[in-house]
Amino acid sequence: MKPEWLDTKEYPFKSHYLQLEAGSMHYIDEGKGAPIIMIHGTPAWSFLYRNLIKILRKKYRCIAMDHLGFGLSDKPEDFSYKPRAHAANFEKLMEHLNLKDVTLLVHDFGTPIGLAYAIKHPQNVKRIVMLNSWTWSLSKHQTFGKTSKYLVGPLGKFLHSKLNVSAKTLVNELFKKEEELPEPIKQHYIQALGNPHQRVKNLACARELVGVTKWYEELWKERKQIQDIPTLILWGERDKLIKIEALQRWKKFFHECYVIHFEDGGHFLQEDNADEVANYVKNFVKEEEKKQEAVHHT
Repeated sequence: MKPEWLDTKEYPFKSHYLQLEAGSMHYIDEGKGAPIIMIHGTPAWSFLYRNLIKILRKKYRCIAMDHLGFGLSDKPEDFSYKPRAHAANFEKLMEHLNLKDVTLLVHDFGTPIGLAYAIKHPQNVKRIVMLNSWTWSLSKHQTFGKTSKYLVGPLGKFLHSKLNVSAKTLVNELFKKEEELPEPIKQHYIQALGNPHQRVKNLACARELVGVTKWYEELWKERKQIQDIPTLILWGERDKLIKIEALQRWKKFFHECYVIHFEDGGHFLQEDNADEVANYVKNFVKEEEKKQEAVHHT
């Protein structure tokens, strides 16, 4: 049952649900072809990817889930909301759909969740597309926890300071760069956060993301599993939450890495630049598939 506030012309997708131990996780599964899995951050949900999916589903199978506590998924009170728990749920969805040879499209805190899967199942992930994201330390000299300027930088401070504001204030703050975002679209982000009690619950997830260091360290130790996966990075340079230093670290991290800069883009390129993002994704997947075919024929 879709909520009354959902505009089905804007989000014209069939809903699917995976029953997890903690609650029901909503996802959409559109189109046919090589699978592209889209993982959202905060305070977003699969709605953020709607315009990409409308374009990419003509040629690819597009899957986008809502983490528990977000979007059209359940918002259980007794779920931990730690990134490790979200990553376990994502792994269950991948198992449920029996997906192989996927392109992971990750953004914001969806990145550590997606990369945790890739580290565990590198044989299943053929390509990575990353939009503005942070994750664990990308330098052996960098420390974790309170001393890490990267993890408790502007994004961490912002999330901590906003945990008790209204859903509307939170969305307006996060979508500052997207000042032309129409009010009805903003409402889809505000309404999907649930009532104030539920909102505090799922924003606990955001708080955990800057506080959980052990998990990041565990992932970091296994980084070699994914460093050779071909990666496309699309970066909005006007992102006030995630600084450009993060991009420099990512560029050093991946061995085969292509970077596209969006000079006027902010944190949510999926809203501002959906057509361009979709075209870059299409071209990247196509070129990588060609390379794979060439290898098979030699």
